[in-house]
Amino acid sequence: MRPGQFKPYYIYRYLRWKLGDKRPLSAVAKVTSECNLKCDHCPWWGRDVEDNTTEGWFEAFQKARDMGATHLILEGGEPTNREDIDDLISYGKDLGMLVMMITNGIKDLKKHDPDSYWISLEGFGKTHDENRKEGVFERIVENIKQYPQVNKIVGVTLNKRNSHQVEKIASFFSPITDGVWFNFMYPYQDSKNLALPLTEQNNIAKRIIELKKKNEYNIISSYSYLNSIANKRKKEDCPSFLTLLIDTDLTFHQGCTVEQIEECRCEVCNLACYGELTEAMGLNIDSLKFLKKTTGLDDRLLWLN
Repeated sequence: MRPGQFKPYYIYRYLRWKLGDKRPLSAVAKVTSECNLKCDHCPWWGRDVEDNTTEGWFEAFQKARDMGATHLILEGGEPTNREDIDDLISYGKDLGMLVMMITNGIKDLKKHDPDSYWISLEGFGKTHDENRKEGVFERIVENIKQYPQVNKIVGVTLNKRNSHQVEKIASFFSPITDGVWFNFMYPYQDSKNLALPLTEQNNIAKRIIELKKKNEYNIISSYSYLNSIANKRKKEDCPSFLTLLIDTDLTFHQGCTVEQIEECRCEVCNLACYGELTEAMGLNIDSLKFLKKTTGLDDRLLWLN
């Protein structure tokens, strides 16, 4: 039984955290810098970094597990571009880790077996394709519908292009996925000024809360995270040490992912990867349920009710 499958495990980690334990909970592995799409605001694809070997990643996963990580998030670039991606998934599971894969969703979802897919979405229909590639949206929808048994959530990064489509996205994808997760774009220096101002992020978060209250949509963003959007974050309040970034060249960085690209401005950061994790490690039940959904855990394996 993998340790992250029980709520008492998070209580254990919470107590260790309060006692000064700074071990990571999640390992984010950028297994490739190559991607089959070229999103204009993404700072990660196309970097001049060679992909590492299968054995190199095995050693990195083992090191991450030894450091305390129980969640393994495979991303890139596009992780399905690697021919050995199934080997990486299997090895992570063999180490006792919960394995999630962030993908653009245009390849066959049935080919691989992570605990959960996180399919990134830039908007509805043409809005998504304008930033990705023509026809990509339809291809994602086709893949999702073709494999209803595969555990998958849609992760939507809200920005100036797509924030008006919140309800449309929630309405369309709720019946065909295991949940819709809303995130707010971080204002990277090269993000084409697409990030929403904080006041607008707060207003949109309130709108998402109202949609959740209707119980018509399968929005898995937690109330705890959405309610925190109005609060200006401080560096000392963010337990960024819970995240371990393993870069494509196998360098390890424990802490803020943004700082791998540029200096982080915590006061304008509402990244859900840290926001939800912060709330979950604060033992907020709805954020723990968010973890359950995004990691693909079965209700019988995680005591939450």
